[in-house]
Amino acid sequence: MTVFKFFGALLALYTLYSAISGTVHAKSGMGGRVVSRQDSPEYFWVVMAIYACLSMALLLYF
Repeated sequence: MTVFKFFGALLALYTLYSAISGTVHAKSGMGGRVVSRQDSPEYFWVVMAIYACLSMALLLYF
């Protein structure tokens, strides 16, 4: 297993966990922020889609 596939699998698991729990950590400015599905659902699902695409790219492309 390559390093990229390992990180892709970890990111896929984190994406699944975040979708179930309803909170995700996202980069924002100099630090990060926790995005909640209840507080800002549009931003939450955008972050989830980006993480899902990144994990698929790591698993399939690299």
